[in-house]
Amino acid sequence: MTLKFLREYSLLLLFTTFLLIVVAASSFAQQDPAVDAPAAAISSDNASGTDTFAYSPKGRRDPFKPLIQPKQQRGEATYTPELSGRPDKIKGPLEKFELSQFRLIALLVVKGVPRAMVKAPDGKSYMVKIGEYIGMNDGIVKKIETKVMGINENGLRVEKSPDRIVVEEISVDSLTGKKVKQYRYIVM
Repeated sequence: MTLKFLREYSLLLLFTTFLLIVVAASSFAQQDPAVDAPAAAISSDNASGTDTFAYSPKGRRDPFKPLIQPKQQRGEATYTPELSGRPDKIKGPLEKFELSQFRLIALLVVKGVPRAMVKAPDGKSYMVKIGEYIGMNDGIVKKIETKVMGINENGLRVEKSPDRIVVEEISVDSLTGKKVKQYRYIVM
């Protein structure tokens, strides 16, 4: 008896769902005249040859200009690409930070070429050799100097120059507007 009841109940359930689907489909098939009214109004305006919409860019920003503009302060030397001739696209990871943020970790000589390992503020270590760019102001590594020790008149060992990387930066003098070479150092 329960099997017969389940069969009848499932047929009833199937018939009810079919009926609901047919009713929903027929209600969606009917078109709402309120929705079609604006479309008819637009088509009748275009048929007469008059346009109702005119775009005015007044008071709106240019969509082709970047949203974030570079900040420039008065009296401060600003970076110009003509100064170094290197476009920003080519800049590497060492050119994201100021020179003062780098720390010298080690000095190496590989096949007669001096190299230095520096630690950047992001925690990564990089190998640097002479001629590479480093720092935000287009600094070029000019020398990698090792520690020089000497003996003073009392017979004591004295450090004459520490381990360091010599970096040449070219900047613009804010008073004269001329290019100025500066030598800065990265030390341990």
